[in-house]
Amino acid sequence: MRICHIGLNHKTAPVELRERLAVQEHDIPAILQARVAHPAIREAALLSTCNRVEMTVVTHDPDAAIASVHAWFAETAGLELDAVMPHLYAYLTDDAVHHLFAVASGLDSLVLGEPQILGQVKTSYDRALAAGTAGHILHRLYQHTFAAAKRARSETGIGKNTVNISSCAVDLAKRIFGDLAGKTVMLIGAGEMAELAATHLRSQGCTDILVANRTLERARKLAMNYDGHALTLEQLPDYLDAADIVISSTGANTYVLLPTMMEAALNRRAGRPMFLVDIAVPRDIDPRIAELNNVYVYDIDDLQQVVQGNKENREKEAARAYALLKEEEKDFLRWLKSLESVPLIRSIQQQIEAMRTDELNKARRYLKDFDDEQMAAVERFSKALSKRFMHPTLRTLKTLPDDIEGDLLMGAARKLFDVEIKSTRQAQDQGHERTS
Repeated sequence: MRICHIGLNHKTAPVELRERLAVQEHDIPAILQARVAHPAIREAALLSTCNRVEMTVVTHDPDAAIASVHAWFAETAGLELDAVMPHLYAYLTDDAVHHLFAVASGLDSLVLGEPQILGQVKTSYDRALAAGTAGHILHRLYQHTFAAAKRARSETGIGKNTVNISSCAVDLAKRIFGDLAGKTVMLIGAGEMAELAATHLRSQGCTDILVANRTLERARKLAMNYDGHALTLEQLPDYLDAADIVISSTGANTYVLLPTMMEAALNRRAGRPMFLVDIAVPRDIDPRIAELNNVYVYDIDDLQQVVQGNKENREKEAARAYALLKEEEKDFLRWLKSLESVPLIRSIQQQIEAMRTDELNKARRYLKDFDDEQMAAVERFSKALSKRFMHPTLRTLKTLPDDIEGDLLMGAARKLFDVEIKSTRQAQDQGHERTS
């Protein structure tokens, strides 16, 4: 059984493509269940954030599984496969585990070491569990992933002085305006990203904060914490001109700010510029707004110039974190390798037991004078002898090294015991049942 990790992220795909692949939470169960309905895919989980869309699958046929997931990416994006393929990566087993561990630890994030991604990975696992598409192998993989990420953050400095996308958006605003004190800021959306932005804005001296959200109650809750003013999205056109800075982070499927709305606000501002940062995927701000005068629009990909300065200070800690992850990866891969030997071990045990029973039945013809207690002793002796004889072989098969030596030992055991392991999914299922 193999693990495949297929996807794209902020390093391989522009925001225009990533927003095409953004999926709604309520659609995820159906997406995952459709994947495991494919004969090559046994388990599946989907991670979808503003910076990445990645699918982890367990399969006995990596080529077929990857092709199936590639087709899903193209279909979801509404593009030909050839248009999506240059942006996709596909990792197998060792590399897949390495990548997932790095993602959960914040080492593959736009903002190196950002903490939110671990919660997002946990959510992706929870959704796979709820959809019934996370089984024995994904369960073990994600438990190792969470433990590895915890070690990386607690035993290195990767998580210290943490920055995030929201703080980078505020840093970018500071670069444009210099001093943010006295500036009016509008936050569109009232989720975690907006709350983080509000915290950073207050630390930079912003006292006038407007919070616009689809649900007014949620907007009020956030605004109240920062002495701000709450609005509904329907009220945006009436208050937009008051904002010097707009940071948008909703979960909307369509643009929240449109050119006509912005033109009206800019006219009322009489030439005073506006700074807009869109950290949502799909984007909230229509990119055509950037063509208007006196407005400066930045999306999540534009934040990379801000991130670079933060990244340089964390490279040494990142190297230490990768070394820790390597230890955790080896532990998981050792366990995964052991699963390959389970069908072989079971076949050998069944073969030896059949031989023991057959020889014992033959011996009974010469032991007619033995009473039940004596025959029970002979039975115990035959079991103990076969168990002792097989112990070194089975112990070796249960602890195979994850390299060519392990493959050679598996092949030798099949040859020596004349065991033919089924190459079908049924054989894999038997091995899974044995380890569950």
